[in-house]
Amino acid sequence: MDVDTVVYSNCKTPASYEPYRWTLSDKLKKAAKSELREDENVREQALAQMRDWIAKSAHIKRCRTDPLFLLRFLRTKKFSVPQACEMLEKYLTIRQTAAHMFSKCDIEDPDIEAIIDGGYIVPLPKRDSNGYQIVLSVAGNLDLDKVNSSLLARTHFLVQEVLADDEQSQIVGYRKVTDDRQITMKLLGMWSIMDIKRVAECIQNALPMRLKSIDFIGLPSSMASFAEFCISLLRPKMQKRTNFYRTAKDYASKMDKSILPDELGGNAGPLADMVAEFKERCRRKRAQLLAMDEMYIEVLKSSPYATDSCRADLDTGMIGSFRKLEVD
Repeated sequence: MDVDTVVYSNCKTPASYEPYRWTLSDKLKKAAKSELREDENVREQALAQMRDWIAKSAHIKRCRTDPLFLLRFLRTKKFSVPQACEMLEKYLTIRQTAAHMFSKCDIEDPDIEAIIDGGYIVPLPKRDSNGYQIVLSVAGNLDLDKVNSSLLARTHFLVQEVLADDEQSQIVGYRKVTDDRQITMKLLGMWSIMDIKRVAECIQNALPMRLKSIDFIGLPSSMASFAEFCISLLRPKMQKRTNFYRTAKDYASKMDKSILPDELGGNAGPLADMVAEFKERCRRKRAQLLAMDEMYIEVLKSSPYATDSCRADLDTGMIGSFRKLEVD
């Protein structure tokens, strides 16, 4: 069965729950046990407890309960059921309160398709030596006259959702790599202080993924202050996993070149081929991604995601200056 083509139900209390079957290698089973405390008993008990919580949560109206979906949260939170439930609640909430950033992830949307076709963001087909899924974004591949922060956020979320049910990535994690050699002030100016805080908060608290590192390549020294501000919003643990490389050659020297695109000093082939392969996967997942927009939660007033906690922040200071720049 191709899990990419399955459309899972959003019924929170199905007549019967979908069973889980382990299909991964013994190596990954050991990794899951040592890193996440996961074994068959822990997994089955956690899935049952999380499903029971969803069923009893009156404010959750429609939600996937299949194992692959719930394991996103359980594995991210190392099988702490309360923490996994809290993250799921936040995930459902931000999909509604920030729908302009976290919904309608459709590869057939011409604007999103143009960004993907341009090679702005793509998961590399091959994993690194640790088994991490690498997601590459290339700032210079954007047509800045045709994008905005909401559209870019939706595109990033599309990529995340396409990958999120992959069990190996759930267990071992991801690496985010940004090629900033051609980044401009015009791109930075699209993001308000509210946007940046929202995305940082959501990445850490509402989006289930085991992010192992963030690598910046060729970030201009003139943008160091902006980078420092963004990194300051991350938890100390994630701050320590942030790396800067002066050139693409420096980055490639630390990596297996057989997994990198030609444009980044590797020999895995042109980026365009990787984009074409990823687009096919997006098409296979399209029905499932659109169906997930039908999940629904009644947003509680007590939720920190119910209102825009950053709305009081004015676009002043460093970020505001980026937004006011006149750029070509």
